[in-house]
Amino acid sequence: MNGTTLAQGQAFASRAEISKLLGGNAQSGITLASKTKAILLFKNEKELYSDYFYPKGSYDHCMYTGIGRTGHQDSLENKMYDLNTAVLSHKKQGRPLLLFDKKNGSYHFIGEYELTETHQNIQPDDNHSLRRVFVFHLKKVSDFIELIFD
Repeated sequence: MNGTTLAQGQAFASRAEISKLLGGNAQSGITLASKTKAILLFKNEKELYSDYFYPKGSYDHCMYTGIGRTGHQDSLENKMYDLNTAVLSHKKQGRPLLLFDKKNGSYHFIGEYELTETHQNIQPDDNHSLRRVFVFHLKKVSDFIELIFD
């Protein structure tokens, strides 16, 4: 079987490069990797959402807002609902969460994370309407991961 290893700090020039390697949507903030069982999470420098790492200066934990730029993220009408529920059930499904951070125009692999808890928050969407969003509390479990391609 073929596979690949990702290590913290490994840089990729674009989302398309990551998608070519692991599979999945090259634009979505949360995507299911089609070549592995992983769920890919992308954190951007300048985004509608206020995702952040803590404690300051570390990658130990991340507060990560669910996907969906308009409407309530917990609504079945939201086209991204299934991706949010994939994060919620990642342990049960045996799917690792892999977090990438966009800095200075390139994407850097940060590590494998697990969901420790979640809550909902009220935030404005792209249309400036208030809506419910998922906020995922993520804890880093590893600086690297060995992936086997399906």
